[in-house]
Amino acid sequence: MYILEVLSNPLLLMFLSIFLGHFLGRIDYKNIKLGSSGGLFVGIIISYFITLYLQMEAPNSPLLNGRFISNELFRLSLIGFIASVGLLASKNIISIIKTRGYSFVILAFVITLAGALSSWLLISLLTEDIKVSIIGTYAGALTSSPGLATALESARGLGGNSEAMVGLGYSISYIPGVIAVILFVQLLAKKNKTTVTKSNIIKDDEPKRININECNFCVVSFAFVCIIGILIGNLNIYLGSYLGYFSLGATGGVLISALILGNIKRIGFLNFNMIERQLCVVRDISLNMFLSIVGLNYGYNALNLIRTTGGQLILIGTTTAAISILVGYLVGTKILRLPIIYLIGGICGGMTSTPGLAASIEALDSDEVTAGYGATYPFALFFMILFTNILFKL
Repeated sequence: MYILEVLSNPLLLMFLSIFLGHFLGRIDYKNIKLGSSGGLFVGIIISYFITLYLQMEAPNSPLLNGRFISNELFRLSLIGFIASVGLLASKNIISIIKTRGYSFVILAFVITLAGALSSWLLISLLTEDIKVSIIGTYAGALTSSPGLATALESARGLGGNSEAMVGLGYSISYIPGVIAVILFVQLLAKKNKTTVTKSNIIKDDEPKRININECNFCVVSFAFVCIIGILIGNLNIYLGSYLGYFSLGATGGVLISALILGNIKRIGFLNFNMIERQLCVVRDISLNMFLSIVGLNYGYNALNLIRTTGGQLILIGTTTAAISILVGYLVGTKILRLPIIYLIGGICGGMTSTPGLAASIEALDSDEVTAGYGATYPFALFFMILFTNILFKL
């Protein structure tokens, strides 16, 4: 009984994933390290073996019908991470958008379009019974929760088990999509880290230093950023009967709120110009929680489906993710000629990949990638919803 209680304790599992993931993340192979993403992979392994144990010893356990970690704790960790990196990157966001804003719109468009086209091609070639699942893999490969929500809503009108098939495709391709982005940013950062210098980062005229106007970590101001962000994320914008409703969700809303308010710096008694090292503490705590929860909640289903019926779908999801990343990289380097630090952030934003953003921050040892992520992310969400709807109507 004691063992079952321990293994069913979500906080214990989360902190165990973080603890063991720290050691896995420090393993260096040819200057490539998983960093905080180690917690993601440890979480996957823990999720798989504990679920197998519970199936044998406690088949009635509620954990077998859902996820190890509640959605509320998952969202809290995600919002904490996004709010802190948004505030850290807010200083340069206006100058970046003014000078290169169109580039990030184009980048978001080509990344999501490349994934949609590859999915459409596979839908055309493969058998009817997995076509709906392929649309799910599109949302999963680009790690897009709004894309999944749109796909599920469209699938309801098809009847049968269409919703389940969409969920199957998403579950199988989500982890490969995350891994593809993490490996890409690690490799690209390793190749280009020496070129990421102050000379190719857009800076404003204000020197970066701690001064008396900066406050210690202000809980009230941080909470205000999250409140405004959640309210923004809950706004539903009607785009017509063909596209339906569009919203940024909590993640996108908090990111926009942090970038804007951090750039404003102060509203009355609220001070958003917080000391960098203290925001980094919040960022790292939230990040490690977020990645471990992703691994724990998705690990068993992903590995189990891969082992049983998901071989074809995981290949499709991995291909979709790889094509989207490659197209984004080629367009960003050859046509848009974005500085590499903003290109990496932009690709993570185009893939709507928070784990990819986390990996890029660690790999480049710079929060500047968040500016490219923040400039691309909202447009990527819009195009994801657009192309998901189109795929269902083809």
